[in-house]
Amino acid sequence: MKDNSLLIAAPMLQDYLVDKTTGAPLSAGIVTCYRDDSRTTLKNWYYQSGTPGHYDYVPLPNPLTLSAVGTIEDANGVDTIPFFYPYSEDDNQTFQPYYITVDNSDLQRQFTRQNFPFIGNSSSSSQSSNLQNYVINNVFWRNIGSLNAQTLPNSILINSSPVYYYVLAPSQHDGFNMPDFQYLKNVNGATETITFTKFDLGDNPLKNIDGTQAITPEFYINHHCTGAQLGETLKVYQFPISLHVKTLETVPFVISIQAKNESGNENGFINIYVYKFLGTGVTSPSPTLLKTLTLGDSWQEYKVTGSFPSADLDTLGNGGDDAYYIQIGMPTAVTCDIDFTLPSLYLGNDVPINNFSTYDQIDAIINSPRTGDFRTSLNSFQPYGWVTANDGSIGNTSSSATTRGDVDTWQLYNLIYTTVLDHWAPVSGGRTSPGNTTTAAYTDFSANKRLTLTRNLGRVLAGLNPVFSGLSTFIVNTGTDVLTLATATSRTLTIGTPVQVYNTGGGLPAPLAANTVYFVTGNPSTTSFQLAATLEDAYAVTAIDITTAGTGTQTIISAIGSYVGESNHQLTVPELAAHHHAPLDGGSFVTDQSGSPNVPAGTTGVAQVSSITTDTGNGIPHNTIQPTTYMNVFIKL
Repeated sequence: MKDNSLLIAAPMLQDYLVDKTTGAPLSAGIVTCYRDDSRTTLKNWYYQSGTPGHYDYVPLPNPLTLSAVGTIEDANGVDTIPFFYPYSEDDNQTFQPYYITVDNSDLQRQFTRQNFPFIGNSSSSSQSSNLQNYVINNVFWRNIGSLNAQTLPNSILINSSPVYYYVLAPSQHDGFNMPDFQYLKNVNGATETITFTKFDLGDNPLKNIDGTQAITPEFYINHHCTGAQLGETLKVYQFPISLHVKTLETVPFVISIQAKNESGNENGFINIYVYKFLGTGVTSPSPTLLKTLTLGDSWQEYKVTGSFPSADLDTLGNGGDDAYYIQIGMPTAVTCDIDFTLPSLYLGNDVPINNFSTYDQIDAIINSPRTGDFRTSLNSFQPYGWVTANDGSIGNTSSSATTRGDVDTWQLYNLIYTTVLDHWAPVSGGRTSPGNTTTAAYTDFSANKRLTLTRNLGRVLAGLNPVFSGLSTFIVNTGTDVLTLATATSRTLTIGTPVQVYNTGGGLPAPLAANTVYFVTGNPSTTSFQLAATLEDAYAVTAIDITTAGTGTQTIISAIGSYVGESNHQLTVPELAAHHHAPLDGGSFVTDQSGSPNVPAGTTGVAQVSSITTDTGNGIPHNTIQPTTYMNVFIKL
């Protein structure tokens, strides 16, 4: 399939050909285009069709009959400019010029053109190679170590269908809907493990495609599936390449990878795809299969050429998170045992023999600020890509947001929407549907609804143990007051972790209430715990007595974004320290059994004093704000 960016237009607005003897227009002359290296094989040439922004290039007749005045016409008889494609349409890279013959209407040869059009560097396409690897962290720095991948806990909707995923190592992330290096599959259930394995010291098994020694990284991935799962159609390792499909559309590239099949195992092949993701909320085309690689039993470098697909006629989502990804596909619905490392993508046609990045170079990208990060400064300058944490609102360009209204707010909008309850980050006009989901967030973002930032002004930030990933449903045992999660948390819950609960389709377990912060207590694990009303109760393991199981669906979420505490507090009598009051003048009270002052006659050393002490204080609430330094605060988009 041709790459339209490589077409070369005729240099004149209009050309007409003439008879070599008379100089008269070559009426009804015949132009034939061949491959210069195979002068009996026809080669396409083209004319432009369509409308601005949606041009297409359609093959001209070949051979082509000139008009009565010797000009080039399309199939409809319309005078046109020809476009030449001096590359192979099989790979869009191999230089393949034309051999062109021109005859008069009596088939008498007028002239020929060979090696046309001439390009100085004919050994490669017009897209020069920059030898920069666009797979960030292809050496798997900061990887997870190993993963039992039978059940992936996270899911995302792609074309309205759930896809399960897990982040294996950091990579590019700014603005991406699917950041970092991820493993994705369409169904859970296969018995498989993913292991980042270290090459042994002194072991340098990798070879370049020309047989020379290649740099051996620290890690390779072993993908070992011992129990296939029916229904699998997607099982890929995915790497982000470029945010926004306009950036690289139609640009040629080369993908290289070092891989091998574990000896004796069947299904020793991988598929290489390029995925054009059109953004949240719209349907994206299926990943394009570039090539299936049949692997040998020893390490070998493989190269795959291709071009990023055009997006001329595509409709992008409203969130501005369209992007190109590449995918390394494992065999689906079968067992396999495959190793790979150093997946790389280079623009143009060349792959360097040795490409190496230090971990510090990789860290500069993988540890750059991420959506939702906070930044404090004495400087009032607002960094680009950040918004001020000024208790205002964000949304799209038409949202009338007070802090920032632009498509680039989508990732922060989605993060706050899906992790913070509406009570703490309200949406103008209310949320379209209950639940903190990306689908609801996209609907409200597209409907021009403003989202209020989490409160910051004059408040102190407090730490939160990040154990919850999104939402989790639960059931409660009213006999033990224990909540049991449907999905285990990423790590064991700790006493004092703040959480919130809400309900859809019924009512919360009594006496739990919405928009209220509770604290984990009891004997917490990754799936069960109790709740306390206050942090003090949590540490004292004083659990709330839950009297009903509730109805409908019960959901728990991290209390991130919520705010608690007060700037002033008026003490109540129970909050006073235990104390007593001395009588006036240092005397003592003497009373009879009726409570009336009674000093027996003749008693010495005892004096009757008043039973009423003097008043003090006036009940003004006292300041509870800790010592505070004010700074400018910003949030990463």
